[in-house]
Amino acid sequence: MENNLFKIMEKLWLAGAILGAICCVFFLIQKDNDSALFFFGFFILSSLIYLLRKRQGKRHQEYLEHKKKAGK
Repeated sequence: MENNLFKIMEKLWLAGAILGAICCVFFLIQKDNDSALFFFGFFILSSLIYLLRKRQGKRHQEYLEHKKKAGK
């Protein structure tokens, strides 16, 4: 159950990063540099949070496996 929450949050931040990249490219094509800069910042932030959540999920999984071994 807990691991599923980590995966869902990971995927949401990945989707946000992809959406930010698409919007950034769209606004660059439209020559709207201010909006493109905003979505570029959103892309960077979403990407960083995605990477942090991914690392956090791996560490939590390792913790659960270690806890399971210690309990036996």
